[in-house]
Amino acid sequence: MIESIGSDVTDEQELISTARWIERSLFNNLTDVNLRFSIRTNKRVKPFANFLPIANAIASLVLIPSAMGAQPSVSNSLSTEDTAIQPQSIVSGYPVAPTYTLTRYDEDYSFLANPANRTESLDLIKYIPLFDWGPFYFVTLGGNVREQYVFVENDNFGLGSVNNHGYWLQRVMLYADWHFGPFVRTFVQLKSDLEEGREPGPRPIDRKRLDFNQAFIDFSYPRTNLAADKTSLTLRLGRQEIDLGDERLVAVREGPNARQSFDGARLIFNSPQGRVDLFALRVDADETGYFDNDPGLSHENLWGLYSTIPLTTKSTAATLNNINLDLFYIGFSHLDAGFNQGVGDEVRHSVGGRLWRAHHINGLDFNLLGVYQFGHFGPKEISAFSTAIDVGYKFLGVQWAPRIACSLQISSGDSSSHDSRLETFNAMFPAGYYYGGGLIGQVGPANAIILQPELDLHPTSTLGVYLKGLFVWREDTADALYNTPGFPVLSGSANNKRYVGASPEILITQQFGRHTSLSVSYYHFYRGGFLTENQPNLKDVDYFSTWLTYTF
Repeated sequence: MIESIGSDVTDEQELISTARWIERSLFNNLTDVNLRFSIRTNKRVKPFANFLPIANAIASLVLIPSAMGAQPSVSNSLSTEDTAIQPQSIVSGYPVAPTYTLTRYDEDYSFLANPANRTESLDLIKYIPLFDWGPFYFVTLGGNVREQYVFVENDNFGLGSVNNHGYWLQRVMLYADWHFGPFVRTFVQLKSDLEEGREPGPRPIDRKRLDFNQAFIDFSYPRTNLAADKTSLTLRLGRQEIDLGDERLVAVREGPNARQSFDGARLIFNSPQGRVDLFALRVDADETGYFDNDPGLSHENLWGLYSTIPLTTKSTAATLNNINLDLFYIGFSHLDAGFNQGVGDEVRHSVGGRLWRAHHINGLDFNLLGVYQFGHFGPKEISAFSTAIDVGYKFLGVQWAPRIACSLQISSGDSSSHDSRLETFNAMFPAGYYYGGGLIGQVGPANAIILQPELDLHPTSTLGVYLKGLFVWREDTADALYNTPGFPVLSGSANNKRYVGASPEILITQQFGRHTSLSVSYYHFYRGGFLTENQPNLKDVDYFSTWLTYTF
C-alpha cells in the first residue's frame, strides 16, 4: 500500500518509475478481482478492463502535482474492510447482484452489508440496516411494474365476451423482506392489478385492486436465504407463491394480470444432495376488491411432497452436467369441479417423476415428465395420466446463438361419460406458456395432444426472438376441449373430429439494462376439424399483446 507521496519526489526517473509501479499494482489487483469474479459467475467481466485508463489518469493526477511542488497524499484512514471486496463477508464468495427471480423471495442482498459492494443507487433500498444489531438485521425493498396492452379478436373462438377489442392491463407489485437475525424473516408483498377498457368487464385474473399477494414468516436454520449448495431447513407460514418443477402442475400464473398465491404451511429442506418441499396449502381465491381474498372462500386445497435430486457428482460432471431427478406426490381437492361429465366434488392424487437438464450455456437440454392421477370425482373413480418430453439444443458458437427445440405433451381424456370412471387429466395450476403462451386460456392440457416446435434466436445479448408453432389434438374424441384453467370450452359431443387446430407465435423481448424489458407477442389460431365441423359460429382467434416491465 502507498502510505504517502510527498513533494520531495523531484527526480524525473523516480517519478516515472513510481507511476509505472502504481499502474502495475492497479492492473494486477483489478485483474485478480476480475479473475475471481469470472470464476464465480463463469463470465468475463469487461467493465473491470475499462478501469485501466482511469487508473492511469488517477496516477497522473496524483504524481504530476507532486512534481510541481504540491504535497498531496493518499490517505490510509479508511479500513480495508470498508474499501475492499471481501470474500465471505456475509455470503460465501465474491458479491454478485442476484438475478431477479419470478418469486422475488429467493433473492439475497445480505452482501450489501459491506458498503464497498454497493454499485448502484438502488442498492440503498436493497440493504437497510435494522437496529444496528449486526449484518443479519436488515430490510430489502423491491417491486415490479408491468404495463400491458392486449388486443383479441374472437376470444375463446368466438364463444367469449371479447370480440375485436383492445384493453389495457397494469400490474404493480411491491415487497418488503424483513430479516430479524439469521433465523427469522418476514416477507410481505402487495399486489394491485388494474384493467381498463375490456368489455363487458374484467375477469378475476384481470383485476385485483389491492391485496396481499404474499405475507409469510420463515423460521430457518442455520440462516435464511442460504445458498443452494448449503444445508438448511425452513418452515414457511402464511400467504405465499409456489412453483414446482417445470410448472406444468403448479405455477405462479405469471401470464395473466393477477398472479396466483396460496395460504398455508411449507417445510423446505435443502442440501447439496437434494431438496424436499412438504406443503399444505389452500388456494387464495380470486376476488377483485380491496383486501377481500378471504381464505374461507376458497374451494381448492393443495398438499404434498416435491423432491429434487441432483444426479451430477464430481466423477460424472463431464457427462451428466446439470441432470436432476424430481419425484413428487401432490394431493388436490376441489368442490364443484367441472368436466365434460358434469359438476361434482373432486379429490385427486398425482404421483410422478421428472428427469431434466436445464437450458445449458451450450448443448443439450431436456425434460421428461410422467404423471399418474387417481382419486374420485363424486361417486366415480379417477384414473388419468400425462406424459411430456421437451428437448432442445443450443448452438452458442453459431451467429445469433440459435436454440432449436420441440415439446410433446399427451394428457388423457375421458372415453365415456356413462361409465364409472373419470379419465380426464387435471393439471391443477399450470403455466400457460406451454399451451399458447400469451394466447391466455384458449387451450389447455386436459384431453390434449400438444406438439410445439420452437426456434430461439439472440441477435444481441439483450434481444431475443422466439418462434413457435402450436398443434393441438384431442386425446379422446369422446371428451371436451378444455382451456388452460381446466374448464370445458366445447363439449365432446359436438363431433368426433380429433384435430383442434394450430397456432404460429412470435415473441420478441428486448432487455434495457438490468431493470427494464419490452416484449411483443402475436398469435393466430387456425381452427381444425373439431372447431369447424358443424360449428358455424366459431372463428379463428387473433391475439396481440405488448408489455413494458420495470423490476427493482
